[in-house]
Amino acid sequence: MAFLTSGMIGAKLDATTAGTTTAGAGAPIALGTRMLGNDGTEWVFVQANGAITQYDCVLIDEDYQAQPITSTLATEADTSSGDLLGFAQVAFADNDFGWVAVKGSNIRCRLSASCVAHTMLYTTASAGVLDDGSAGVLINGLVSATTITAATNAEIIASNPVSRLAAGLAS
Repeated sequence: MAFLTSGMIGAKLDATTAGTTTAGAGAPIALGTRMLGNDGTEWVFVQANGAITQYDCVLIDEDYQAQPITSTLATEADTSSGDLLGFAQVAFADNDFGWVAVKGSNIRCRLSASCVAHTMLYTTASAGVLDDGSAGVLINGLVSATTITAATNAEIIASNPVSRLAAGLAS
């Protein structure tokens, strides 16, 4: 796993901190803080708005509350007000604080069965899971890095990912 290059004391990409409220109170680091990883990844500090499974694709709202994305959430996202996508590299319990990757390679994401390498990815009805089938909402700036033949977590390449509908780019 990557590590932060800023030297911020106490910042660990592979750990979460328990929280008790969804308002960000008691956060050990300011929500929305962005840092670079040693491998060119970019990370943002968030709070979980519900449980997040390791490697989920998450929607991060303007208050830096993250939740597993679905096609429904993707169509409601508002990237003009700060909503963005991220990838949880560790599991979060509801209200936990932690880091999610928002850009780079060497990032893993939960993908449904039979995704082809270097193919654009779409949301699905399954929370946090993406697919290369076009039934969901297209995520611009995001591709699978490897071919898979069964549902698993796999490497993705994220370059400023944004949902097509949320960006005002309806099909």
